[in-house]
Amino acid sequence: MAVNVDIVYKTVLLILNQQQRGYVTPDEFNKFATQVQRTMFESYASDLNQQYRLPQNDTEYGNRVKNIEQMLEPFQSIGPASFNTDRFTLPGISTTPAFSQTFVGNPPIDGVNTVFTVTAWTTAQSQNADVKVFLNGVEQAPAAYTWSSNSNILNMAVAPLIGDTLLIQLFPNQFYRIGTVIYTNPYNVSKEVQYIQRNELIKQELSPITRPTEMFPVYLYERNDLYIYPQTIQSGIQVSYLRTPLDVVWNYTTGGQGEYIYNANGSQDFELHPSEQTELILRILVYAGIVIEDPAVIQLAAGIVQQEDQNEKS
Repeated sequence: MAVNVDIVYKTVLLILNQQQRGYVTPDEFNKFATQVQRTMFESYASDLNQQYRLPQNDTEYGNRVKNIEQMLEPFQSIGPASFNTDRFTLPGISTTPAFSQTFVGNPPIDGVNTVFTVTAWTTAQSQNADVKVFLNGVEQAPAAYTWSSNSNILNMAVAPLIGDTLLIQLFPNQFYRIGTVIYTNPYNVSKEVQYIQRNELIKQELSPITRPTEMFPVYLYERNDLYIYPQTIQSGIQVSYLRTPLDVVWNYTTGGQGEYIYNANGSQDFELHPSEQTELILRILVYAGIVIEDPAVIQLAAGIVQQEDQNEKS
């Protein structure tokens, strides 16, 4: 089940054009739609947490906890984690870079420059993706650089020297939130791996009684990597997780009069539950009202959204 992107876009245009208020291009719509979908998706976890604290009914269709869990269902997944040297890469995070860019020579590496603009991919592709930076083949720690996904600018803390090679790579990332980490040993016995923090790990390893074992493994979760203890575990790890929604795309071809014609090929529908279609349209209208500079559209759409949210949570 999904919400058809073509229906939503044409409904938004119809509402705007009825009052001759303005026009939203497909590219603008795609950005609004992706942002709105992400905002609504990210609210599900807090909404679910809130509903768990409230009395629930046992009606077939009015149980709010069940309804929110149903909205999250398309994003629930489980997959194997990949072992690499001393850690596991989470499922949903690509282990193969989608794009790479290398900086060598003079310029841009002149021994003074610390700012490097990446052109190998767009800022839109930078969103919800991970980057890795390598200097002379050595992966750099986060403290060694800052990365702006909104401008595709890499800023090194220390200027690379003349003759150095700087490589930056982008890795697609659909991972959103970790669920359960499961270890299946060679005898096909599965155990839940316990999450701990680094200070707890230090204390546990001081005693042979509390030290992690393959029967009672633990994990650290740092920088989107899993560190499993004992470190003899190098396979058999699976992770349940929530993935992020795919970016919304209303793809099109251009007609003879310059008009936009919907093209289902290359388009991506909303992944939210069909019951969210009305709120999607209203929230997109809020963004559209900002672009066309019409406060009436903003106030009307935002007011309806606010009222619906209050009704759903009261």
